[in-house]
Amino acid sequence: MPKFHHVKRLCAYLLIVAAMLLSIGTAFAAITEESGRRVALVIGNSVYKTLPSLPNPANDVEEVASTLRAAGFDVTIGVNVDRIGLEDTVRRFLRSTSNAEAGLIYYSGHGIQVGGQNFLVPVDATLETPYDVETQTMPLDLILNHLKQNSRVQLIFLDACRNNPFNAQKFWMAEKLEPVGATRGLARIDSDLGSLIAFSTEPGQVALDGTGALSPYSESFIKRASEPNKEIRQVLTDVRRDVIAMTNGKQVPWENSSLMDSFYFIPAPPPPSVESMQQVSVPEGAATTKLPIAPPHDETGSALLVTLNQLPKTGKLSFDGKPVEQGAKMPAAALTALTYDSSGVVAGTVGLIGYTVSDPYGQATQGVVAITVAADAGAKLAQLEQEKQVRLADADAYLKTLPRDVDTTIGVGPIKAGLPDVPASAAEMTFKVAALPDKGTLRAGDRVIGLGHVLEAADIPALSYEPQIGTENQPYALTLQAANDDLPPATVTFKPVLDACDTAAAAPLDLQGVTSGKPPNEIDPDVALPACTDAVKAYPEVARFVYQLGRAQLANRDAKTAFATITKAMDAGHVRAISELSALYLVGASVPANLDKSSEIAAMGAKKGDPYALYAYGKSLYYGRGAKADAQVGLRLMLQAADLGHTYAMNELGYIFSNGVNVPPDMERGIRFYESGLKRDDIYSMNSLGMIYRAGKGVPQDLEKALELFKRAAEGGQPYAPRNIGLMYRDGLGVPKDEAAAITWLEMGAERGDYWSAFERAKMAKGDGSSPQSQVVAARYFAFASALNRPGTGDPKKQSDKELASIADSAKKKAAAAFSGELTPQELKTVPKTKSLNERLVFLAKATWVKRNPRYDLF
Repeated sequence: MPKFHHVKRLCAYLLIVAAMLLSIGTAFAAITEESGRRVALVIGNSVYKTLPSLPNPANDVEEVASTLRAAGFDVTIGVNVDRIGLEDTVRRFLRSTSNAEAGLIYYSGHGIQVGGQNFLVPVDATLETPYDVETQTMPLDLILNHLKQNSRVQLIFLDACRNNPFNAQKFWMAEKLEPVGATRGLARIDSDLGSLIAFSTEPGQVALDGTGALSPYSESFIKRASEPNKEIRQVLTDVRRDVIAMTNGKQVPWENSSLMDSFYFIPAPPPPSVESMQQVSVPEGAATTKLPIAPPHDETGSALLVTLNQLPKTGKLSFDGKPVEQGAKMPAAALTALTYDSSGVVAGTVGLIGYTVSDPYGQATQGVVAITVAADAGAKLAQLEQEKQVRLADADAYLKTLPRDVDTTIGVGPIKAGLPDVPASAAEMTFKVAALPDKGTLRAGDRVIGLGHVLEAADIPALSYEPQIGTENQPYALTLQAANDDLPPATVTFKPVLDACDTAAAAPLDLQGVTSGKPPNEIDPDVALPACTDAVKAYPEVARFVYQLGRAQLANRDAKTAFATITKAMDAGHVRAISELSALYLVGASVPANLDKSSEIAAMGAKKGDPYALYAYGKSLYYGRGAKADAQVGLRLMLQAADLGHTYAMNELGYIFSNGVNVPPDMERGIRFYESGLKRDDIYSMNSLGMIYRAGKGVPQDLEKALELFKRAAEGGQPYAPRNIGLMYRDGLGVPKDEAAAITWLEMGAERGDYWSAFERAKMAKGDGSSPQSQVVAARYFAFASALNRPGTGDPKKQSDKELASIADSAKKKAAAAFSGELTPQELKTVPKTKSLNERLVFLAKATWVKRNPRYDLF
């Protein structure tokens, strides 16, 4: 029987060993643990409308998404998405990528390569004509390039290399008609530093669907990515080996990597948590005393294995009524069920249990339990049991007090859940995550929490939740339960909400935004100004709110203040603010109009992939306005903007192709882009298609359809559509002649800022010689036309200036007096001085229009 001082020496030795193992495990975890946000876009298209359906992709991506969520990714998923659905899904993902540690794309479905580029094919694609790739598919490079700018590591997985099922063999790629040719599969993609591109088969080859519910590649990926503590390059090596075996060598996965650091889907957590030295007392002569041993655990909730390295020299240790032998292996939970038989053991005897706890990652920690046989141990055990019951009661009461609903603002980072501290009596307890939101990220401090993870008592008040963008009004449940005791679980429901500033003033297609946004004319400054002012105060580090405050100020017609605010947002890193500044310089809002400056600023935003800037700078290059003309680059930039869903770009491309501007005219190609805009309720495409149906150019003439499109566009605020309607009523084109209706519509267009509406209204008034007042009206609207004449949207011949000069001075003086009456004395002082009555009339017309409705944003 060992003496007690020997026991102390042995305990000290075991503690040293345990500490060494713990430090090794901790160091290992520090090397392998990934930090930061992980975001993933997972898309699977199976059920195609006209192309051959694929049996696996929809199943593939559901399983892949689950695998990635378990690996700590916030997953944006799209299943069987059409072109607009794909666009929406991609934009939601791109909004989530800002400052991500790792961004991942997994696509399963039809893919096509044209001109060395790869395109994802949505389920409504037909790909029957040369026009279809640019309007029906999504270029992979567009997503990847954005990801490269916003994440440190990019991981791309493409299980999309099927045979080409498409009827057309040539497709338009910007200015070129590119052949598909005999190439099979997808084109090689070279990875930049920090990127990994993985194909389910070699570039140019074909992937197989397999005979099961999953494709061979996805089946292996799901299996291998779920294996803990395996670096990604080893994962892909194993996947390649699996797929070659499953397909009898017909399919060989391939990847191209330029990763600079190791990456683990399931990194090793810290090693198991074990109380290195526990002391328990047992009564002498007791046949079956349950040992109150604290169970080990690890933070991921992994199954732990206990190996009993040393048993007491006296007494008998049992589990489930059976003697335990040295070297026995058992689940970690079995430690709490060990019993000790002290029959025949002298009081004061100390026995030792030495054990090793190992996890699935190959990490191990050691612990020691010193068992002392004592005459008064029964009372101590009873006291421990009583303390345990108090602890359980307090933990149960605590779980019942957790808040049931927690509002969490989207797009401002992690939001504290505000859960109360665990009472001190239950501080030794651990809690397990039994249910977890499947969208968004739960954290305890800096640690990302997954399903099954174990939380220490101190972790609970540190819990925070970062909702996924696009999840407003969708509740997500977090269920906690005591990790080692049978207590009723508690559920906390997180409710993602938009900040009032996002609701009131978010911008469309803002890839740093959090919602679909509002066009300028829908912003209510009375709501948006206070909301965004409060948001900037509450979240000064979120540049988006500064930009949206600038939008609210523009809606409030305070362009000078808005200019300063938007500049501040741009300096803080908000990309859309760049194109907003470009627009201010383009139209001369609060600053002198400057095409060169506008183009220069737009180029900065285009480099960062903003759809509005891509369109603005592309248009500048295409027409050579404010930049040296480069139609080829300009066209490609506008096509990129259209790929991201920017309807202005779709409408402009429709105009370019249908009218042959710097390219051979191709009415069908132009109509395709107009129709793309129409599908997205674009008021400009409605107006443009209306003109095509009115003229019967490229389509059979349909005046009824034309009028319907014009009216839909006008209802949406389109500035030119009222003129088109007015001219139809003036000329009796498809409708009975109606001069009063014509005047109403033309005046509406003039008030919206359309040069030609004002010019045509003035001509109608000038042609009516029945009263002197009609000449005053003519003078008013010719002045309006001259004031509104803008490059690209007005009249380069300046016919309104000539017409205004022909009006009698008496009529112009009355028109000038009417304009002056709309302005305050202070506003009149800002009107430039001139001796020319014509110039003064134009200045007054511009001043009154700006005062009433500075709708530069409509052009």
